[in-house]
Amino acid sequence: MIRLSRALLGVASLSLLAAGCAAERAEEPPAPDAWGEPAVAPDRNPDPRIVEVDLEAKVAEKIYLEGTTTPVWSYNGTVPGPLIEANVGDTLIVHFKNSLPEETTIHWHGVRVPNEMDGVMAVQEPIAPGETFTYQFTLRDAGLYWFHPHVMEPEQIQKGLFGLIRVRGPNEPAADVEKIAVLGDVFLNKDGTFNEELDDDTIMMGREGNVVLVNGEVMPALDVQPGGLTRLRIVNVANGRFFNLALPGHTFRVIGTDGGLIPKPYDTERLLVSPGERYDVLLIAEGEPGTELTLMNEPYERGHHTGLAQPMPLARVRIGQGTRLSGRTLPEAGPAIERLPGGPAEATITFDEGYVDGKLTFTIDGKAFPDVPPLDVENGSVHVYDLKNDAEMDHPFHLHGFFFQILARDGAPVTDEELANKDTVILPQRSTVRIATRFDEPGMWMYHCHILEHTERGMMGEIHVAP
Repeated sequence: MIRLSRALLGVASLSLLAAGCAAERAEEPPAPDAWGEPAVAPDRNPDPRIVEVDLEAKVAEKIYLEGTTTPVWSYNGTVPGPLIEANVGDTLIVHFKNSLPEETTIHWHGVRVPNEMDGVMAVQEPIAPGETFTYQFTLRDAGLYWFHPHVMEPEQIQKGLFGLIRVRGPNEPAADVEKIAVLGDVFLNKDGTFNEELDDDTIMMGREGNVVLVNGEVMPALDVQPGGLTRLRIVNVANGRFFNLALPGHTFRVIGTDGGLIPKPYDTERLLVSPGERYDVLLIAEGEPGTELTLMNEPYERGHHTGLAQPMPLARVRIGQGTRLSGRTLPEAGPAIERLPGGPAEATITFDEGYVDGKLTFTIDGKAFPDVPPLDVENGSVHVYDLKNDAEMDHPFHLHGFFFQILARDGAPVTDEELANKDTVILPQRSTVRIATRFDEPGMWMYHCHILEHTERGMMGEIHVAP
């Protein structure tokens, strides 16, 4: 493998920035006057502990650019797809039909499912056009999760195949209003069709679209009460874009992440959300009644000079004219979670990039999938790994089927604020993140970078959990 030189990477980075500046000039439709959220999928089972829904992947239309319609791929005709509402312990039954012109599957991102329900080709034959499949499993954990294909992901997810699962637990935090923010983007031609051209620059950083979206819309408006407490459930469904969120004059109280609520909430003025990650935050509207604020995506240096990008507006936050609410407080503590045992790492998994036979490739331990040797573990065992990123860019690491906990960064133990059940974590460039995982479900499980173009170019491996 030939590693990339800093000079070559710098040229690629500058061309990416130039493309991004040009992309921002897309003719977008007028901003919607509301905060549209995914429609709730109808539950057709009367049993209160069973949620049974129908999902159909099919072609639909959506307006992203002024004066044009875009043929999208959708679940049940909408982008984002439907929201499945459930409680911890419920059985979820999904009757899925593929009405698309190509095969697909559904992967339940972050949900701890039996291996045969994971929706990856290692355990499931892709569902052919016109065919059906029934997914069924128990929802073990509260939190916000999402679902998407694990077949030709860069194309199918960008075209609109993603939806949400909100699983409620017994100790949900109080708020005046709860909203969902699905962060994403699309890369469109002037006629509204998807631009699917891939050069090495695009593959290097992951495709970043020229239309940036919240809940499938450009610059939607979130209405809040002055002094009111808002709970915002955030998920990043983009192929490659990182979102570094900021709301002027406000801090985010982070109360949860991928695997649900965390024991020690914390405050941040910038909330970094990589592809695949979720965050659960609270904020109190501090602005004057009648004012409008802008939720921003601030520059973030994830490698190759990406920090030189300009701030980008994402949504409007409108503070109402009513009487200011008082007495709202932010939680200082959340529910306890089991801390996994730590200790030295038993193995180092190294992520890198370079050219193999003239093709830009992303590797694990010097090899590209499917040539990455699987890791073998026993069911019920806890293992500690060092995830070493030798690349000159960040990679969001995603593990299927299990949560992990972050133990250390570059050898320094993390603070109590980072005690959380995660399924996706940013591996910063030239750094090492130590994690611990309990493997409690037999099968062959995937792990990979959640920049989708990197997955397609080899940055994926498998863990075999023996019965």
